[in-house]
Amino acid sequence: MPESIDIPALDSPRSDSLSGSPPTLNTATLALLDEFFSSKAEEERKFQQLMADQEARQIAGLQSDQGDEGDEEKPMMSVDEYRAAFGEDWQLSQFWYSTSFANRFADLIDELEPSPEASIGFICSPTAFVAFHHLHPRPKTRLLEVDQRFAVLASRQYVPYDLNEPDIFPAELKESFDLVVVDPPFLNEITNVKVCQTLRQVLKPTAKLILLTSTSIEDVIEKLYSVPPLGPMKKTALKVEHGQLANDFACWGSWEGAETFGAQ
Repeated sequence: MPESIDIPALDSPRSDSLSGSPPTLNTATLALLDEFFSSKAEEERKFQQLMADQEARQIAGLQSDQGDEGDEEKPMMSVDEYRAAFGEDWQLSQFWYSTSFANRFADLIDELEPSPEASIGFICSPTAFVAFHHLHPRPKTRLLEVDQRFAVLASRQYVPYDLNEPDIFPAELKESFDLVVVDPPFLNEITNVKVCQTLRQVLKPTAKLILLTSTSIEDVIEKLYSVPPLGPMKKTALKVEHGQLANDFACWGSWEGAETFGAQ
C-alpha cells in the first residue's frame, strides 16, 4: 500500500521562496521597454497615416475622373522615413539596410544602369528599392515582395511575390528586367533554388544580377548562380551594412568587372 502524502491546507503559509511581492524590473530595463513600446506605437501611427494618405489619393483620383494618368504617385519617402514607419518582421527574416549603405547602393545602381528607360527589379529587397526610388525615380522600377505593406509605398511599382510560388508573377515581367537586385530572405539552399527559378524567367538574356546575402552560403552561390544570366557570380568590393544584423554579408555581381563594384 503506498505511503500517504501530507497535503498542506489551503491557508498554510507559503514558503519563503514564494513569499513577498512579485519580482520587479530595474529602472534601466523598464526604460528600455518603455522606449521599445513607444517606438512601436509611433511606427504604427506613421504606417496608418501612409495608408490613409494612399486611400485619400485613390478617392481623389476617382472623383476627378482622370484615371491612371491623372493619379500621380506620391514621391518616395526617404530611407530614414521608411525605417521609422516599417518595422522589421523577423518571422519574414526582414532586416533593413542602414541608411548610409542604402543610399550609396542606390547611387551605385544608378551608375551601373544609367538609362532612365532601364527596367530594374528589386526582389525581396525593399530597403534598396526605397532608396533607389527616392533618389533616382524611374517608371520601370519594380519591387517584388511578399509583404503587402509595401503596396502603400508605390502601388504601381509594387508586385506581390511569394518565393514559395516562384512561377507566379505578372506575365509582362517575363524576360523584362535589365538589372535585378535580390536579397533572399533565408540563408539556405532551398530558398535560393526558388529565387533562381524566378530569376531565370524575369531576367533578360543580357541582364545584370546583383545578389546580397551572407558569406555563410558562398558554396550555394557557386552552385546555383553559375550560368548566364544568373552568373557566374563575382564577389564585389561593396561592404553591406544592416541596421541590426551582425552576420557577415557581402555583394555579388554577374557582369564582367563586377569585382570593382562599390570600390572606394
